[in-house]
Amino acid sequence: MSLSATAGLNTRLTALLADVDLTALLATIFVLMGLYLALVVAAGTSLTARRILFKASLFARSVAHLVLSKEKSGWPKNRPDPDAIKGLKFETVKRVIFVRHGESTWNDVFNRGFGPMFPVRLVHGLVQEAGVLISRSSYFVDSPLSKLGYKQAKDLRVFLKEQAAASTHPGDAGAADAAALAGVTGTSIVVASNLRRAVATTAIGFYDRLARTQEKVYVLSCLQEMARNVDAYALAGAREAVPLDGIEEHIAGYGLEASGLRTGDSGSVIGLNSHFNAGNKPIKRNGMNSMTEFAEWAVAQDADTIIAGGHSLWFKEFFKAFLPKSSLHKCKKKKIANCGVVGFTIQHAKHPTHGDMFRIDPDSIDVVYLGFDK
Repeated sequence: MSLSATAGLNTRLTALLADVDLTALLATIFVLMGLYLALVVAAGTSLTARRILFKASLFARSVAHLVLSKEKSGWPKNRPDPDAIKGLKFETVKRVIFVRHGESTWNDVFNRGFGPMFPVRLVHGLVQEAGVLISRSSYFVDSPLSKLGYKQAKDLRVFLKEQAAASTHPGDAGAADAAALAGVTGTSIVVASNLRRAVATTAIGFYDRLARTQEKVYVLSCLQEMARNVDAYALAGAREAVPLDGIEEHIAGYGLEASGLRTGDSGSVIGLNSHFNAGNKPIKRNGMNSMTEFAEWAVAQDADTIIAGGHSLWFKEFFKAFLPKSSLHKCKKKKIANCGVVGFTIQHAKHPTHGDMFRIDPDSIDVVYLGFDK
């Protein structure tokens, strides 16, 4: 910045500060500090005070992340081409199936354009947020599924229940993926990110499997969405279960006696294993490190197939990172559709120069359900 530009900036800042009533500003700061201290004292005996403190802290941290997050920066600029291990002996080969979550309440408000109905959707969202102001829930932060999102998750369940294991599914890879999703052949585990919409989609879509096998869904914080918006900020802390209270009302035919499931830490009958939930992503999170962490975790599992419920941007970046640079597959540019299901094979080998490397076989990518957005 030139000296003249710096001088101009200093002049503007000086003029701005001159208009600030410092007495009023200090008074406001002291009032807010007093309210905070009063809440801290009251939290010892008041559930409402504890919830208000939690919500104030949640909003402050999520906004700080919105402003300061740089998780898509600082990645190695000259990463080796995954094809560097193409001719090597693979240490491990796993099948991975990505399942994107259904539409969220955040998507419902902000992702449908900014036409005449946007103010209506925004006001509706703010009213909903106000309605849960003194609870541990939120309409925007770690946004849950919208009405459309729940319908999409239910449609996914119908597909998995009635068609996933059908021998008529086109393609050998598709048939194998469908059988793995249904949990009828091979060995597979179900995982999801630590955000509510991903876990809820996984819980509803795979309910019949989960009820039959009594297995738990692994919660992996490394799958947390790679975005700065507050909807990508998690409510669940480290080792905590993702809240799924009330999800049973969206599961047709649900019954405690029929399923044999019992209400657990998630506030629902869906069992969650939160051992791998390290809590919210830090402001300095590096997205590439998180994707590598998932790849390392996946190839270390005993299961043949890892079924991962997660998010569109994260999935797209994962394809871009581990597909060969020469691959022109649309998954590098297109998001998986809401509740879309896409399978692929990931290969792991030790390169003599670069060490542990991962490669997605571009010929192994298979659309099982819905596929990619247009």
